[in-house]
Amino acid sequence: MSSARREQLLDLAAEVLERDGLEEFGVGSLARAAGIRPPSLYKHFGGVDDIHHALISRGFRSLARELATASATEGLDVRGRVAAFAAVYRRQALARPQLYRLSTARRLDRDALEPGAEEEAMVALLALFGEDLSRHDVARSAWAWAHGLVSLEIAERFPPDADLDAAWSVLVDTLSAMASARM
Repeated sequence: MSSARREQLLDLAAEVLERDGLEEFGVGSLARAAGIRPPSLYKHFGGVDDIHHALISRGFRSLARELATASATEGLDVRGRVAAFAAVYRRQALARPQLYRLSTARRLDRDALEPGAEEEAMVALLALFGEDLSRHDVARSAWAWAHGLVSLEIAERFPPDADLDAAWSVLVDTLSAMASARM
């Protein structure tokens, strides 16, 4: 099994997922896009769940990289770091809404993820609230709040004239106050 070919297929899978949507994405749609027969994909993946978890792992690692870059910006105060988290989280979800849905709308089989991928995505948020993997109630709540806002935005559930930037500002202001109180 060529890891380079697997990575090429994952690049294509990400495109097909966004183009066709989560409900239509599968081994057949990926094989068609790759110009190969579906059984050929099994040289690189154990099945659609393997493809899904590889895409989720990639998404987590991409989020981790962007969050690390944003949180490493010199001179950011607590509010700036929280705003950076919110901006990165929102931008990534809106840029790849089908991957976001794949990553968050179903039960996650953590054993099927690439080792460390989920933890990498959490590091910057945990640090923001002075928490770690053993206990992270505030970071978990921050993630849930951001997830709720962006999920409703992706689903176009807000009225057309809703000021979503203002809603995100409330999230940032509230979480900044919480982060500041914990430091």
